[in-house]
Amino acid sequence: MKIPAVTSVGCCCGRGRAERAGRPTRILRSSLLFPMLLSLVWVPANAEVRSITANPAEDCSTQMNIGWHANLDEVGCSVVYTERGDGVWAGATTVAGKSKRSDVFDGIDSKTPEGKDWKEEAKFLDYGVTLTGLKPDTDYMYKIEGGEGAVTKPVRYFKTAGAGEFSFLWFSDVHAYTPIPSRVKNLNSVIEEALKIEPGVDFMFTTGDVVAWGGSYSFWKYLLDQPFAANYMFADVIGNHDWMKRRDGGSSEFFAVAHNNPTNGYAGQEGVCYWFIYGDVLFMTFNNEVMKTSPETEAEAKAWAAGVIEKQKGKFKRIFIAEHYQWFDGRNGRSSWYDHWKAFCDEHHVTLAMSGNNHIYERTHPLRGDQVVAPGLGTVYMEAPSSDGERGVKAGPLTLNADKLVFTYSSQEHSNQTEVKTIGCVLVNVSPQSIRTRLVYLDEKKQVQVADDHTFATTTGEIAPKATSTAVTP
Repeated sequence: MKIPAVTSVGCCCGRGRAERAGRPTRILRSSLLFPMLLSLVWVPANAEVRSITANPAEDCSTQMNIGWHANLDEVGCSVVYTERGDGVWAGATTVAGKSKRSDVFDGIDSKTPEGKDWKEEAKFLDYGVTLTGLKPDTDYMYKIEGGEGAVTKPVRYFKTAGAGEFSFLWFSDVHAYTPIPSRVKNLNSVIEEALKIEPGVDFMFTTGDVVAWGGSYSFWKYLLDQPFAANYMFADVIGNHDWMKRRDGGSSEFFAVAHNNPTNGYAGQEGVCYWFIYGDVLFMTFNNEVMKTSPETEAEAKAWAAGVIEKQKGKFKRIFIAEHYQWFDGRNGRSSWYDHWKAFCDEHHVTLAMSGNNHIYERTHPLRGDQVVAPGLGTVYMEAPSSDGERGVKAGPLTLNADKLVFTYSSQEHSNQTEVKTIGCVLVNVSPQSIRTRLVYLDEKKQVQVADDHTFATTTGEIAPKATSTAVTP
């Protein structure tokens, strides 16, 4: 079946919460997500506990980072957690949180949900806990308990690594913005459809620009109120929008405080650039807003990553890297950050390189030495599409690098004179010797489509099945 707007060619600086955290000692979750509360409710800044996240820890088979924000007087908050099947919480463990005051968002120019100018009011305690001693391949539930005994509702969830296979849902470029709630509504809609296709997803991953302005705390809170953040571990990459303020520059500290990422990044990038191991994969994330400033800052990031690979040798079999800026421009195929990273990926045998920013889905053949190679011998470079249905750019004819780019997609329906209505995400299934990726998107009639269903081998000598494209009806 012909897929609209697809180009197919060829064949086949801040510190995160975990730094101050205490370190104590397959459920169908899609039914928990929907029906969803899609209406926007303006919650005042004095809500007791908010912006709760389960972010990866270094070893996701036995650890998980939990973060949240609370009122300045909520000094006694704890995480209470137990296995998902423990309905009465009989085996629950309580871990006291450790916190630090944060004023980083306070007084920054922003917008209310009604579109009125205002300054963010955000002074709070930034809490972080690293849970340890967890059981591998196990579903957990957790809640935050305040000093007076109040608890968060609803209960939240995450799953530890440890199964022989795992999967994650990858999205990008949401640009969550409270005056335009349709952006997050579109994200929720495509996530819901993707979870119908793959209900056993283990965690959520993004390649940045999840909020419109990183300095607007109300936008982060709005995003983290969504079902995907309540029901899954959430791994995120800083994008230029996540870094920026509405006016006058930006800061990586916004991203660090909004998450509780591992603080294993290099100097100045703790809690922003980070690594974690899920299954047999080493994930490493990078900050383009720092790397773009000079060749020296880019080299520093690569040196850090090379050091991580060396020190963690033997604990993983494959490497996934992720940054926000695109590898290639899907409008014409022009090389972008691929040129910056191809030598690194070749040297360290990176399996999958993920990006966002361009708003166009793309996938390359396996590449090594700037050439197409057999599956398992090179790096596959991919970009997730935008998911907000408003700010995408249009995929076009590949006049450059057509030999490398095997598949691109965007909506062709305009949201304004220059942008299109792309709403998509990517399902990634990781098995011991291969990786399957599927583009899931909503077409112009808001019907779900699956395209570029492709499996590629990640070990030498295997033949990857031929890529296919199919359409499904929800």
